[in-house]
Amino acid sequence: MGCDGGRPPEKHVEIDKTTQTLTAYEGDQVVLVSRVSTGRSGRSTPTGLFHAGAKYLMHYSSRYHHAPMPSACRCPTIVSFHGYRDVPLWPASHGCIRMPLSEENPARSFYEWAETGMPIRISGEWIEPKKAPHAPSTKL
Repeated sequence: MGCDGGRPPEKHVEIDKTTQTLTAYEGDQVVLVSRVSTGRSGRSTPTGLFHAGAKYLMHYSSRYHHAPMPSACRCPTIVSFHGYRDVPLWPASHGCIRMPLSEENPARSFYEWAETGMPIRISGEWIEPKKAPHAPSTKL
C-alpha cells in the first residue's frame, strides 16, 4: 500500500511463482499479464519486495557466456526480467524472470512500460505437478 491513504503505488508488479505469471498494474488497473519462467530448482528466484532498476534494450550476461537478454529490466540485488525465446510453463531459468519474445512480445511491452524504482513483489512457490501413474500394461 502507498502513503496516500492506502492506495497502491501507481505502477507496480506482482510475480507469482506458483502460477508462473507476471501482472503489471497502474493503480488498481491491470495493464499487462504474462506467463513467465522463474528460477529452476537450485537457482530459485527470490521472494520479497524489490524495486526496478536500470533498463537495457539489449543486455549481455556477464555470468552466462555473454548470453543476450533483450528488453532487460534489472532488479538490484536479485535478478533481471528479460525476453527469452523459450519460456516454458515451469521454472527453467538461472534465477531471472523470463518473459516471452513471441506472441505479442510481452517482454518488450514490459520493458517499455516499466519505470525505475517501481515496486516489484515476488511471491509464491512452485510446486512440481504430480505425475499421473502409468496404467498397467496388458499383454494380448
